[in-house]
Amino acid sequence: MPSGSAEGVALWHAVADFIAGSTGDAQNEAFNNLALRVFRFQYQGCSLYRTWCGHLGWSPLDVTSLSRWQDIPAMPVEAFRWGHVHSEGLIENRPPLVFRTSGTTGADRGTHRVLTPELYRMSATVGFAQRFGPPSDHGAVVLGLLPGYLERPDSSLVHMVEMLRAAGWIEDNGRPSDGFFLNDVGALFDAIDALREAGRTVVLIGVTWALVDASEAWKASGRAPLTEGVHIAVTGGMKGRREEWVAERVRRALQSGFGCTEVAGEYGMTELLSQAWSLKEGVYQIPPWMRVRIRRTDDPLSINVSGSTGGVDVIDLANLSSCAFLSTQDLARHHAADITGNQSFTLLGRFDRSEVRGCNLLVD
Repeated sequence: MPSGSAEGVALWHAVADFIAGSTGDAQNEAFNNLALRVFRFQYQGCSLYRTWCGHLGWSPLDVTSLSRWQDIPAMPVEAFRWGHVHSEGLIENRPPLVFRTSGTTGADRGTHRVLTPELYRMSATVGFAQRFGPPSDHGAVVLGLLPGYLERPDSSLVHMVEMLRAAGWIEDNGRPSDGFFLNDVGALFDAIDALREAGRTVVLIGVTWALVDASEAWKASGRAPLTEGVHIAVTGGMKGRREEWVAERVRRALQSGFGCTEVAGEYGMTELLSQAWSLKEGVYQIPPWMRVRIRRTDDPLSINVSGSTGGVDVIDLANLSSCAFLSTQDLARHHAADITGNQSFTLLGRFDRSEVRGCNLLVD
């Protein structure tokens, strides 16, 4: 259970209830009201975010009078390298989680201290269940092909995969720490074959370069194409192992190697506690407690209309103990909500000269 200020504890319960019960368009007004409460809480409690808002010209009166979540200022994700991104007034009565970003340059790695690990668990598991179904004895099994991450004890991606397995997306008699494959693709292929023979669906979450290598090995092995029963979920980039590929090239390579008709994907990062999942064609579905806002490429403080292309701002209400309003270096096209109210976007790449880092599907 959480502790802290009265508003912090009340917000924790409000966000937890929203995650547990939110579905689609019916929650738009509730999302707006909750996002505004989180904004005011974090403006007061997160000194780094308050300073950033001040640089943008925001006053306390502006904060209290705001009426739309779309106008909440977003802080660059690089702030996690600038200092301690923490909102005072909220902590769960359990040890915090500490994750560090996976930069590939000599720049300082960012640190995300997660003081609400239970909220993180709820966000990750509910969001995953909405895309791949609830855990069950006959449901999906999560496997991880995450070299470059698995060796790091502070990897949020490895922790997420373990958390999903611990929640029940796991093989019979398995352990959460099992199901990871470093360089032994033969063992990975045997595990996939065994799970498919047992009638289980496999969700293989892998870093791009390792999946490309594995797809080539799968094809060379002469195994049957993975036309059903397996979701290949791409995350991360080439990480210097190969030249960076655009999304379509990655999909074509994996479809050719594995013989799958669709390629899934995970959009997330160390600085966020929620994920967007794509099941096909690079279109990422956003969970109801998360929003993606597209900003103009020539004016990062101006927001584009739905259906446009630009830089990605993410609003993630699960980021209650740090900052829920973040500006990324990703480029995407936002789609209007479908008939059920589901929000989605297509990830296109990254801004030129942005650092190749963490869990982004591609770098142009």
